[in-house]
Amino acid sequence: MDGALPLVSIVCPAFQEEDVLPIFHERLQAALKALEHRFRFEIIYVDDGSADRTLEVLKQIAHLDPTVSYLSLSRNFGHQAALTAGLEHARGDAVISMDADLQHPPAVLAELLNHWQDGYDVVITIRADDDRLPWLKRFTSSAFYWLMQQISETEIRMSASDFRLMSRKALQALLQLKEQHRFVRGMVQWLGYRVKEVPFQPDERYAGVSKYTFQRMLRLAGDGLFSFSRAPLRVPLYLSGVFLALAAVHMVLAGVAWLQSSGTTTWHYLMLVVHLGIGAVLGSLGILGEYVGRVHDQVKERPIYLLKECEMRPLAATVPAERREAA
Repeated sequence: MDGALPLVSIVCPAFQEEDVLPIFHERLQAALKALEHRFRFEIIYVDDGSADRTLEVLKQIAHLDPTVSYLSLSRNFGHQAALTAGLEHARGDAVISMDADLQHPPAVLAELLNHWQDGYDVVITIRADDDRLPWLKRFTSSAFYWLMQQISETEIRMSASDFRLMSRKALQALLQLKEQHRFVRGMVQWLGYRVKEVPFQPDERYAGVSKYTFQRMLRLAGDGLFSFSRAPLRVPLYLSGVFLALAAVHMVLAGVAWLQSSGTTTWHYLMLVVHLGIGAVLGSLGILGEYVGRVHDQVKERPIYLLKECEMRPLAATVPAERREAA
C-alpha cells in the first residue's frame, strides 16, 4: 500500500517463560505504542520447546493482540535455533531480536529505530557490566570475548548481546548463512554491514531463573570459537615445536644422567617425554575432532529447527494519519 508506514518485526525467543511473558508483553506494548505514529509492528514469539505453559500463554496473548504471531518448535533446539526461526518468519523492513525475560529493556527500541532511519543496517546493543550477575559468569564472559578478539578473523564486540536491529538487507544476507552450529552474534559481525553500537543497562529478571546454564554457555562459546577462528587448528603445530624442544632438552639430560651412571634418572626423564608427547597428540586429536564433528553435522544437512505449531497473523497496512485525512 503506497504511503504505508515501515514495518518493524520484533522477534522474541522464549523458553520456560510462562510467568514473565504477560509482564514482558505489557511493557513491550507500552514501548511500541509510543512509536506507532512512525512504524507498523508485528511481534513474533518463538516457543523453544518449553515444558511449562509458555505456549498456552503465547496463544492467550495472540488472541488478545492482533499484532502477535507465534511459533512453537517441536522440542528445545536452543536459543540460537529459536532466534533463527523467528528471523526466518519476520516480514519487516527492519527486524529487532530481543529476549522475553525483560533483561532486554523495551525502552531501548526507539533508539535502535532512530539509528536504522539514520542509515545503519545493523544496530547492536552492548550490555553494561551488571554487578547482580555472579562473578564467575562475568569473568568467563569477559575472558571469552577477550579470547575471541585475539584469535578470531571476525571482530566480535565485547559484551555484545542478541538484542539487535537488522535492516531487511542485512537480514536477507544473514539468512543465507546455513551453519548448523550457530553463533548469531559472530555471524552478524561477519556480514560487514555498517554497524552502530548502543549501550544498555540490563533490567533485573522479573521471574524465573536464567536458562543459560554453564553447559549451554560453554556450548555457545564453543560454537563461537570454532566457527570464527582457525587458531585451534594451529595448536598442534605450535605444540609440536614446544615438545620437540622439550625432547631435545631431555635427551641432553638423559645423556648426562647416563654418563653419571644414574639409570633411574634416565628412566624418569624418558617417561616424562613419552607422557608429554602422548598428551600433546591426544589434545591435538581432540581439537581436530571438534572441527571434523562440525563438518559431519553440516554435511548431514538436517534442519536447524522443526515447527510444531505456527500462527502468523496477516499484516495490517497502516498509513500516517495526515495521509488518511488527505485521502
